[in-house]
Amino acid sequence: MIEKIIHLITNASLDKDDRVIVSALKLLKNDCNLEGLEGDYFAQLVSMIPLVKEQSTKALLIETIVESPEFVSDDTILDEYVKLISVGATNVQEAARCLGAFTASGSTNNQIFLQLVNKLNNEFAVEILVSMGRSNWGEIPHYLETFAQEVQKAQRIRYRSGIIAAFLLIVHPLCSEYAHVSSLSFGYPFTEAAVNDWAWVTPKNTENIVQRKIVTSKEAEVLVKLGGLLRNNMDLNSNEIAKLYTEFFEDKNPFDVIYTLPK
Repeated sequence: MIEKIIHLITNASLDKDDRVIVSALKLLKNDCNLEGLEGDYFAQLVSMIPLVKEQSTKALLIETIVESPEFVSDDTILDEYVKLISVGATNVQEAARCLGAFTASGSTNNQIFLQLVNKLNNEFAVEILVSMGRSNWGEIPHYLETFAQEVQKAQRIRYRSGIIAAFLLIVHPLCSEYAHVSSLSFGYPFTEAAVNDWAWVTPKNTENIVQRKIVTSKEAEVLVKLGGLLRNNMDLNSNEIAKLYTEFFEDKNPFDVIYTLPK
């Protein structure tokens, strides 16, 4: 399969048929076992990097190459890829996935952090760094400490909003009823998945998120109450479950609560 795709990409490259190259790369990256992307097949793709002119195609090419087990961290390719990110040649999800593959092949988190900070605007860099899900970026230069704090805050907001979104999906009947058709994302495709994945059952479970100031101790108590009810197979339509919504949000705007971190 890989041999046929590489052959297709090579011919399309000679014909300058970018559409075929993109389709073949997507097939290779998303539907093939890239353990087989090695030897001459791998070398052929790497040799194409300077030949591909279309920026989004080049980004996709690099994203495919770095997922090969034969790829070893390469500063030149990393630099090229981050430049492509900076001009919008790929999206946040693919960039985070690709940069994660770079770290798996030898690049350091610190190297990735500095590359993104120096080549992207702050908002875009924060979005990618948060999507990567890393907590340790190595030694940060003094002049970037404020930015690093911004990343940490964004990571906490992401974690907090995910917890509360799952909470809403479980305790609010309308969220549960319409989650599958809503444009809002609750982190789970349906309520049962959120229930099965609910991790906050005892105070011990919530210690870390309280210490990291993801939730307040009072909010953590409500999360644990929900965990206890779920563990006892409480009907999701019961008054006990419904009361937790009011207890958690009180009379505040839910969005204000979601996006306000504990002090």
